[in-house]
Amino acid sequence: METTKGNFRKKLLVTSISSCLLASAFVQAQEEEMFEEVVVTGIRGSLETSLDMKRDASSFVDAITAEDIGKFPDKNVAESLARIPGITIDRDFGEGQGVTIRGVSPDQNITLLNGQAVGTSNWFVLSNATRNFNYEILASEMIGGVEVYKSAQADIDEGGLGGTVILRTRKPLDMDANTVHVSAEGQYSSNGENFDPTLSGMYSWKNDNETFGFLVSLSQQERSVHREGMEDFGWFGPSIDRIDPLMEGPALAGGGNDDKGAIPWGNGSVLFEQERERTGIDLTAQFAPSDNLDMTVHYLSSEMKADNVNSNLIGIGFRGVAYLGTDTDMGMTNDQNVIEELYVRGGENHEAASWSRFMAYDNIYRDGSEMSTEVIDFEGNFFNGPHTIHWQLGQTTGEGTNRDFFTEFWADPTDERTGLDFYNPGGTAPYIDFTTYNQWMTNPGDEMWLGGIFDQVNMAEDQENYAQVDYDLEVDLGAVNTLSFGAKVRDRSFSQQRFQTNLSNLAPTGEGSLGAASDFWNGDLITVDHSATTNRGSQTYFMPDRELMYNALYAVDVCGVDDTSLCRNDSLIQNLASFDVEEDITALYAMATFEANGVRGNVGMRYVETEQQANGYNADGSAQDAYESDYSAWLPSLNVAYDLSEELVLRFAAGRALTRPAPFQLAPSFNLTPETGRGSSGNPDLKPLLADQYEMGIEWYFADASNASATAFKKDITNFIFNQVVSAEIEGVQYNQLQRPENGGASTIEGVEVQFTHSFDSGFGVLANYTYTDVSSAEVQSAVSIVDDEGTITGSTLETTYVQFPNASKNAYNLGAFFENDTLSARLNYSYRSEYFIAQTEIGNQMRDEQVQLDAQLSYYVTDNLTLKLEALNLTDEVVENYYVRATDGVRLGGTTLSNGQRVFIGASYKF
Repeated sequence: METTKGNFRKKLLVTSISSCLLASAFVQAQEEEMFEEVVVTGIRGSLETSLDMKRDASSFVDAITAEDIGKFPDKNVAESLARIPGITIDRDFGEGQGVTIRGVSPDQNITLLNGQAVGTSNWFVLSNATRNFNYEILASEMIGGVEVYKSAQADIDEGGLGGTVILRTRKPLDMDANTVHVSAEGQYSSNGENFDPTLSGMYSWKNDNETFGFLVSLSQQERSVHREGMEDFGWFGPSIDRIDPLMEGPALAGGGNDDKGAIPWGNGSVLFEQERERTGIDLTAQFAPSDNLDMTVHYLSSEMKADNVNSNLIGIGFRGVAYLGTDTDMGMTNDQNVIEELYVRGGENHEAASWSRFMAYDNIYRDGSEMSTEVIDFEGNFFNGPHTIHWQLGQTTGEGTNRDFFTEFWADPTDERTGLDFYNPGGTAPYIDFTTYNQWMTNPGDEMWLGGIFDQVNMAEDQENYAQVDYDLEVDLGAVNTLSFGAKVRDRSFSQQRFQTNLSNLAPTGEGSLGAASDFWNGDLITVDHSATTNRGSQTYFMPDRELMYNALYAVDVCGVDDTSLCRNDSLIQNLASFDVEEDITALYAMATFEANGVRGNVGMRYVETEQQANGYNADGSAQDAYESDYSAWLPSLNVAYDLSEELVLRFAAGRALTRPAPFQLAPSFNLTPETGRGSSGNPDLKPLLADQYEMGIEWYFADASNASATAFKKDITNFIFNQVVSAEIEGVQYNQLQRPENGGASTIEGVEVQFTHSFDSGFGVLANYTYTDVSSAEVQSAVSIVDDEGTITGSTLETTYVQFPNASKNAYNLGAFFENDTLSARLNYSYRSEYFIAQTEIGNQMRDEQVQLDAQLSYYVTDNLTLKLEALNLTDEVVENYYVRATDGVRLGGTTLSNGQRVFIGASYKF
C-alpha cells in the first residue's frame, strides 16, 4: 500500500508535468529577438554582482552569487554564509553547520529554498529536532545564489528572528543551451590521514525558441571525519551539593564535595570516526510558452549516509574525590578550591558499591545512520499588463535514521590493577592519563567487563505541505507603484520514534556481566592523539570487536514473565523519547512598494495564525493527553532606502518578527543519558518568541566591486526561551541536570556591522567586515534544589537568575585578500568569532572559546574551459574548546577540547 506521502508526491509531479505539457499543446510560442544575459565570471565579477544586488534591494539584504560560492574556499553553503557580516557558524565536526545571524542562534532563524521551507533532520541521536536547516546535507554546487534578509518583509515567511536565508537553484532558461560543467576533487584530512573523492556535474538544455528547458545537477561527496580530544561530562563542587544518580549513598563522604574542590564528573579520551557519503540530485524543467506565462517543476534530493563510531575511555574522577583527604598522596587542590591533581587506585577501600566505579570504556557504533532531504515544487508566474500572479505548491520531507549500538566496559573498582591519574594544569583542558598505571590496556584480561549494552534505532521525520498565491498590481498612486497581496497555507509535522533492544539483570562487572574484555578483543588497538588539545601526547588502548559484542547481546534468551536472570528485551519502544508535533499555519499579507525622489522601499503587514498539537509521554512513561495551542500575530514591516547620490545609500527598517519554538522544545518528550544523570526535555506550554527590530545603515559604493558600509541594529525580544537546569525523577532514575526550556522575560540584542570591499585595477582586492553584538541577560526565576546533609533532595526554591542567548559572540570579523588575472586566481580568508554562551549548568555557564579559521584557495586557468584548483581549510589547525565559568566566583574551569584537523582539496573542473 502506498503511503499518503508517496501519493502526494506522485499527484504533485503528475499535475506539474501535465500543466507544462497542456500549455505546450495549446499555446504557440512566438519568436522574439532575445538578448543574451552577460554572465561576469571571476572573483571581481561575482563581487560586483553581489554588491549590485545589495545596493538595489529595498531591504537590508546581503547576497552571494553562484560564482562567489565557487570561488570561496568553502565546501558547503554555511561556510559561504560565514563570509557575510553579522553571520557566524558552528564547525563542531569540521564542516559548517548552524547559522547564527546577529546573535540569534541557528534554531531561531530560517532557511528557505526558492522561498519555501526545507524539511530536514539529523544523523546524530543526541541532536534534538529543530527548525534549523542542516547545511551539512547540501553541497554548494547545488545552489545558484544566496540572499540573506536581515530585516522583516511582509511577503517573506515569518520565523527568522535574526534573519532569513533564501537559497536559489538555477533555472535552464537563464543559461546557455547545452551548458556542461563537471568537477572532480580529492580531499585530504590531516587527522585521519584520509583521501576522499568528490564528483559533481551539471547539464542544462533549452530549445531554440527558449520556451522549454531542463537542467540536471548531480553531486557525490565522500568524507572521512576523524575527531579526537578530551571530553568532560560537567563539573561539580564546591558549593554544588548533588547526588550521583548511580550511587547507593552520597556521592562523596560527608554528602558533598565543598571541602574537596571542584572537579569534572568525568573525563574521556575520545575518538570519533565517521565515513560520510553525500549524494545530491537536482532536476528542473521550465516552460515559458509566451511572455505571459512561466512554469517550473523542481525536484531536489540530498542524502547523507553517516556511519560512525565513537570511542571514549572515561575516568570518573568525581567518584574518587571521596578518598581525597584520607590519603595525602592522592592529589592536591589549588587556592581557588579546584582540584589540580588526583590519583585514584582500585582496591578494597572502594568496596563493591556501584557508585564507586571510576573507570568505563564506551564504544558506540552507528552503522546505518543517515539523513535525507527531498523537495518537489511546482511554481508558476502569469503576467497580464499590470497584473502578475505567482503560485507555488509542493512538499518537502526530511528524514533521519540514527542507529546506536552502545557498549560499555566497566573496571572493577576493587581491582588493584586499575587506576587513573587526573591533571588539571590550567590553560588547557583537564586530562586523564590511563596508560601510565593500567599496563593491561593494550593487552586486556579480566580488568574490565562488558556490563552495559543496548541496540537502538531512532527514526525522525519532518514534513511540510504548502500552497501559496501572490498577486502584484502595478499602480500609479503617487509614490506607490506596486500593491502586493498574498496567502499561504502550510501543514507541518515533526515526529520521532525510538526503539531499543537491551538486557535486564545485567551486572557491570564479574559473572553477572557478558564477560571480560579479553573475550571481546581480537588484537586491534586504537591511538588517540591529545597533543593538539592538551599537550599530553597520545594514549593507546584496546579496541573491542563489534561483532563479538553484537552476537553476545543477541545470544541472551528473550525475557519471560517476571524473569530475574539475565535476559533480553527486544525492540522496546522508548516512549519517553517518542513524540509528534503537528502545526497548521495560515498567513496573509499586504504590501505596498514605493519610489519617488530617490526614496524607495516597501511597507506591509503580515498576519499569521498557528494551530499546534503535541503528543508524547509523562515522566513515568504513560501517555499524555494531547497538548493543543493556537495563537495569532500581526507582523508589520517597513523598509526604506534613500539614494543620497549615485554612490551613497541611506537605509532604515523597522518591523516585528516571530519565531516558533523548536519541535523538540514543544514536545512532551525526553532525551536522556542515565549513566551520567543528564538529559533534556521538552515543554509544550512554550510560547513563540516575538521581536520588535530596527536597523539603520549607510552604504558607499565608491567604485566597481567596491563598497564601505555600516549598519546599526536592535532587537527587543519578548518570551525569551532559555534552558533551565532542574532535578527530576524519571522512570525511577534521578536526573540532577535535566535541561528544560522555559519562557523568560525580555531581552535586547544591539549591534553594529561594518563592511569594506575594494577591488584594485591590478587584480588585487581586499574584503573585511566586523560585527559587534551585545546581548543583554534576561532576568528569570529558576528552581533550585534543596539538598540535606545526606545528599537527599528535599524540595526546591525559586531564585532570580540571569540567562543569556546562546551562540551570540560579542565580536566577529572576516579579513580577506584576493588576486586574479587571466591565468590565476587566489584567495585567503581569516575569520574570527569571540567566545559565546552555550548552556546554563549546575556549576555555572558553559561557554565555547573563541574560534578562528584560516582558509585559502588557488585556481589555475589552464584554458578557458579547464581549471585546476587547490583549497585548504583550517590551516592553523584550530581546535574546538568548551569551558565553564563558576557561578560563585567567575573562575574559569577547563572542559572539552576537540581537534578536527586540517582539510586540503585538490581537483579540476571543466565547462563547455
